[in-house]
Amino acid sequence: MSQQDTAPLTAAAPAAPARRRARLGTIPLLVITIALCAFLAVTRENFLTASNLYSLAFAVSIEAFVVLAFTYVMVLREIDLSVGAVYALSGVLSGYLLLQGLSLPLAIALALGAAVMVGFLNGVLVVRFHINSLMLTIGTMLIVRGIVGVMTTTLRGNIFPREFRSLARQAFLGVNITIIAMVVLVIATLLFQWRSVLFRQMCYIGENLQSATIYGIRTGRIKVLAFVASSLMAGIAGIYTASRITHADSNMGVGLEFSMITAAVLGGASLYGGRGNAAASVLGLVLLAVIINGMAMYDIEPVFQQFVVGALLIATVAIDTLLNRRRV
Repeated sequence: MSQQDTAPLTAAAPAAPARRRARLGTIPLLVITIALCAFLAVTRENFLTASNLYSLAFAVSIEAFVVLAFTYVMVLREIDLSVGAVYALSGVLSGYLLLQGLSLPLAIALALGAAVMVGFLNGVLVVRFHINSLMLTIGTMLIVRGIVGVMTTTLRGNIFPREFRSLARQAFLGVNITIIAMVVLVIATLLFQWRSVLFRQMCYIGENLQSATIYGIRTGRIKVLAFVASSLMAGIAGIYTASRITHADSNMGVGLEFSMITAAVLGGASLYGGRGNAAASVLGLVLLAVIINGMAMYDIEPVFQQFVVGALLIATVAIDTLLNRRRV
């Protein structure tokens, strides 16, 4: 048996402890989320109403598209800070193209194509030119934000067409389509993480890029695909959000990347790569949404809400750093 043939088996080794760490990290996150929900249910009678819970699920379901793919970029020991800007680009661009007379399918296809192009460029520049993904995607974020700013200025005062506004209201058996999609995607990611050789290879790349390359894993191709998936999912989420708010908004997706980092690290991912659980990242999003919803019910000012989320981000990153030092 050649070295090439044994690569998937060798690459699988580091993934097992990574999966165990991810599962162990999910348990306290689940306990904290349930405890917080119980506290709000007791102290705020409106928390357990059907309308509030459905609103929470709907909001989380849209951002879940982003965090699922974003987590796998982190598994590879990379970061994509352009997701918030791509989120805004796809939403605003699709509405802009519709107002220029394009059909809905074509406008959405072109908007998602633009998102994929951003992700592809990010991946190629990271792989081919070894540019630090943190600094690269900050630059990408600024460029894309500038484009979004130009389009929103052009579209000021315009409402998106009715067919586009109806996207966010599509439902099956009374449940919004994005909530159903979130459940399906979470199940799919769990199967992917449990059964796929590719996920084990991704963990190995994040653990030790040089060794993964030696064993014949196509590290460059996998990284490019991860960045493309991250941008594509951000684009899908952005289109649904633009449909929901019905007009172009330059503030769409502002700060989204930091929420994604917080949710992913809460779910067991590491900024140092090698581990992550996309399904648990969605649970991290749920915890963030419950915290913000609870603060709103207690009439806490939005500025202080940002303070709390920022403090949580710092805490999760600090804990991740400490755990990584122990692992090393």
